[in-house]
Amino acid sequence: VVALDDETDIRHRPYLHEKGIYLSRELTDKIQKEGIETFKDATSSNTIIVGIILAVIGANLENAMEAAEPGSGAFLKKGFEIANRWKLVGTYPIEPKAGDHCKFDGNQALAFGALVGGCQFMAGYPMTPATSIMHYFATAAQEIPVHFEQAEDEISAINMALGASYAGVRSMVATSGGGFALMQEGLSLAGMTETPIVIALAQRPGPATGLPTRTEQGDLNFVLHAGHGEFPRVIFAPGSINEAITLARKSFELADHYQIPVFLLTDQYFADSVQIVADVEETEIRRRDYPVFDTTYKRYRLTGDGISPLTFPGLSDALVKVDSDEHDEEGKITEDLNLRVRMVEKRLKKFELLRKEFVPPTFYGNKNAPSIILCWGSNKLIVKEALEKLREAGFDAGALHFGQVYPLTMDMVAPYGLEAKRLICVENNARSQFAGLLKRELGLEVAHPVVKYSGECFTVEELFQTLSSIVR
Repeated sequence: VVALDDETDIRHRPYLHEKGIYLSRELTDKIQKEGIETFKDATSSNTIIVGIILAVIGANLENAMEAAEPGSGAFLKKGFEIANRWKLVGTYPIEPKAGDHCKFDGNQALAFGALVGGCQFMAGYPMTPATSIMHYFATAAQEIPVHFEQAEDEISAINMALGASYAGVRSMVATSGGGFALMQEGLSLAGMTETPIVIALAQRPGPATGLPTRTEQGDLNFVLHAGHGEFPRVIFAPGSINEAITLARKSFELADHYQIPVFLLTDQYFADSVQIVADVEETEIRRRDYPVFDTTYKRYRLTGDGISPLTFPGLSDALVKVDSDEHDEEGKITEDLNLRVRMVEKRLKKFELLRKEFVPPTFYGNKNAPSIILCWGSNKLIVKEALEKLREAGFDAGALHFGQVYPLTMDMVAPYGLEAKRLICVENNARSQFAGLLKRELGLEVAHPVVKYSGECFTVEELFQTLSSIVR
């Protein structure tokens, strides 16, 4: 632990392992003073500290200096010298992993998965904690055929993305709760025009500005009911880096096939969490066939499954008409009330297919245990580790993580017999929103909601302590 301010002593020092290393505020002040005296540069101290940390984990100085920004190598070298003076070099060596691997944080994984899924247009307006998704796309746009647009606001961003999708490219936006509040009319437009779009929403504590740099899972109900009117949607909530890549890719496939909005719901804790994963294999982008029409094109043709033929301007001489008003099969405005009923039912029919094409939850532990811990999104690995501690302590329990939180179907949970179990639901919001959704959609009653809404994620130890008083 490196104390760059007094708050670190209060908040983080108590969690330091007994064999851990702690650089106190007094020491970091001395490092800063030494940096100023040596380099006449008040900003050198942070890089010197990085050098100390690299020395502690046994990193190679030459490799570190080669990777450093121009002009920073001398600062790193000074850090190695200080670590050697304090006899810290190689205290906690980290062996390089064999084979190819990638390092992602949550937002990078999400953006990478979007590119793997064929996304070619991304628009957004910077808002913590989603901004680094835009950074990733802006960088990628310099090397591959993908377009990134920083819009003047979130209203423009979602409408740009819908325009790009109408024109024929897979498109997405990224934002947080306050920005998504501005996207409501655009979301409803996507629902009425049946325009595919993927929306990445990285949650932070609200209401209003809330705690911009903290974490929460408080926007589930918001996303469930966002946009006026009734139309289908899918909500994914990845719990790991690999899952983020997989679900981001799947989001574009579903959005394109069903012509619906698909959400990737994360939070600040997930967005900034870093994991090293095995090298990602190259995969072919799955695209549907887009028909060519030489005659009148019925964009909203009434079909048995609710999915109308989708094509784009320029593929043929046929006009591609879409409208935010209720419309007939060709996309022309209509006041025919009988047709209105049929169009609503056409759009909602997609739910029937979506409920069959679900991403199954992931189970850990004993399926026959009397107590099952439920969670979604970023709590996946925390709950998994807490469960391992519970089982080591002799508690009989299992855990079920949902990467898809909507739509829900009994087929998703049928293998686990949840109706006869004591259900515990772990989530980062005050009202146990996912537990409420489980009851509404599946009739499952959560006996013990475990919630945290301070702006911090759960720790394994606190979750273990709480769960051990419930599980029996």
